[in-house]
Amino acid sequence: MVTAARPASRLALLLFGLLVGAIVTGCRPEVSAVAVQRAPLNYTLTASGLVESESSDVGFQTTGRIVQLYVKEGDRLRRSQLLARLSPLPSILDTLDASDVITAPYDARVVMVYERVGAVVNPGQAVLRLISDEAPWVTVFVESEDAVHLRRGHHLQCRAGGYLSQAWELVVEQVGSQAVVRPDLPGSSRQVRVRCSVASPGFPLAPGSEVDVDGEVALVADALLVPTAAVVRGPSGDQVWVVTEGRVKARPVQVGPNNFDLIVVTQGLQEGETVVVEGKAGLREGESVKVQPEPGATTAHREGE
Repeated sequence: MVTAARPASRLALLLFGLLVGAIVTGCRPEVSAVAVQRAPLNYTLTASGLVESESSDVGFQTTGRIVQLYVKEGDRLRRSQLLARLSPLPSILDTLDASDVITAPYDARVVMVYERVGAVVNPGQAVLRLISDEAPWVTVFVESEDAVHLRRGHHLQCRAGGYLSQAWELVVEQVGSQAVVRPDLPGSSRQVRVRCSVASPGFPLAPGSEVDVDGEVALVADALLVPTAAVVRGPSGDQVWVVTEGRVKARPVQVGPNNFDLIVVTQGLQEGETVVVEGKAGLREGESVKVQPEPGATTAHREGE
């Protein structure tokens, strides 16, 4: 026997249904979102470098026996200073010509003496090694894809012995036109040589010292930027989820360079619009969402590799 529900029971069921519906309706997906920004897109260049200075091996222009060395290792020299003389073979002559002496080609320091008094040498054979007294420079070895973004006047910094040591400021003077193998590192990959002057006073590192180099390089001077995580890749193209008045809508976009954290949007977005970064999975067109700001978003500079 079935009895009809009392009016009070029917009311209770109705209220319960309304409550459940309200709860379900209120369970909006939570997403993290950021505003589209216009700013430069930078990345952190990391590379190795070598302190260099003008240097040369000097010798005689004729065959003979060294009869006098006027300098020793560590001596500082003035341009045109007499360094050594020899006696042409087979006999010692009292008169010497320009081929029988070595003079300093520039203000320099003697860093190595290859041959001693009494040694017989041939034309062009190295007798002394000199390093110029002019300020040294740093040659930075940069991957080709990074070198294309470097320009004369860009500022970098170098450190000896790791990133916790003192940093010295460098200024890019010249970017090589081709990638070459490092002569000091057999088996290395081809890299572009970038010559940098040292802007910091009191630079203490001697030529031949290895350094770590890093610095901020602009990929794009001015662009619309979003986190790379905001872009959804698909067979039909790239898109982002745009939040407007609490609801999401898929928007096709065209993108450009990225620094692994941020990416340039060349078409499809405007500055100030809000895009979803986290929580994109399962979103539906027009769905109401609860927006949480993305932690730390968004800065125009984040480190690349």
